Amino acid sequence: MTALNAFRVTLGVRVALTFALLFLIAGAVLLAVNYVLFAHGLLGYTGASVSPYSASYIANYDRGLISNPQTPALIVAAARGQLALVLAHPTERFFGGGLLPTSAGLPLAQQHGVDPALSQLLWQSMLILVPFALLTVVLGWLTAHRMLRPVRQLTATARRMSAANLGQRLRLAGPDDELKELGDTFDQMLARLDAAFESQRRFVANASHELRTPLTIMRTELDVTLGGQAADVGSLRAMGQVIGTAVTRSERLVDGLLALAESERGIDRTERVDLAELVGRALDHVAGDAREAGVRTAATLQAAPVTGRRVLLERLVENLADNGVRHNRPGGWLAVLTVSRDGAVTLIVESSGPPVTADQAASLFEPFRRLNGDRTGSGRGSGLGLSIVRAVARAHDGEATAAPVPGGGLRVTVTIPAATAD
Repeated sequence: MTALNAFRVTLGVRVALTFALLFLIAGAVLLAVNYVLFAHGLLGYTGASVSPYSASYIANYDRGLISNPQTPALIVAAARGQLALVLAHPTERFFGGGLLPTSAGLPLAQQHGVDPALSQLLWQSMLILVPFALLTVVLGWLTAHRMLRPVRQLTATARRMSAANLGQRLRLAGPDDELKELGDTFDQMLARLDAAFESQRRFVANASHELRTPLTIMRTELDVTLGGQAADVGSLRAMGQVIGTAVTRSERLVDGLLALAESERGIDRTERVDLAELVGRALDHVAGDAREAGVRTAATLQAAPVTGRRVLLERLVENLADNGVRHNRPGGWLAVLTVSRDGAVTLIVESSGPPVTADQAASLFEPFRRLNGDRTGSGRGSGLGLSIVRAVARAHDGEATAAPVPGGGLRVTVTIPAATAD
């Protein structure tokens, strides 16, 4: 820890100082009100008015009365007594109902103790206020230190976090207050990060496997064919066909990865696209494979205009149509529906096929996830088709869902906001 960190002003210190400042302000206001009320009550008790007189002023006034030959003897006697009183307290101020001849004869001897009493009250109050302010700082720091313990725990956990260690959680106990809400939110964020990193690791592992498989096939064919004593034209031709199939598979995988990355990056250029038109072209594209597999196709198409990237939307529709034929059963069926209502365009692709559970249907949107396992060596696709569909839908502020079809098969529903009228 550096010297700068050792003397940094933490949140706990700021809270403690804030408590002390608020206490000082409240205490000063309370003492001021108490001082005014006490002074007013004391002066009212002694009968004094609010007019103060200095000792020198009263002395000069009394001397003038005494030296005036026309002053009555009773007033002269009172003036002499008043003069003796003020000369005994030359530094004090006196309160009374008025000076002698116009006063009601209020004896100033009752007033000369008012100022010292108020001064003593002020000093005693200040002496009490200062140590209580220091005590408030200590109590405020202790309170803040205890209340901010979950924040320190959160900080320590965050410092221990790394991509390889996201399993820790705070699991704060205590009242359901703002700090516990912060801790629960932090735990939820860690859970999302953990899931994201795990998905990324699984994606990299699966992508590596998928890319390695065709490369392994090509290497094996080259070693076997060219390593023999006599490689005739027939064996070379067979090797070329196997390598060509592997290259096609690799191209399909790389193309899918690029499409997935482009979809997740977002849309930079948009145009008006009719999904119904794209569906017609996609069905024409898979018509040959459908006839070969004996899959019947049907389409119910309404105008479905959206605003987005045409090449990505074409890939979305083609993937759904291609999956509907590839993963169908012989003599099965494929149905496509487009509809636009309530400000949204809906594309529904249903197909027959093997039985699927709801959990399996939802998991098919994960990259390289297939019904027969996470990874496969078959040539029935790269396992990125529905991942690309979901990524494209989300890039267009939409969503893609999947559900099983009764009797076997899959229904994929894509919803995208409809294009606004120009």
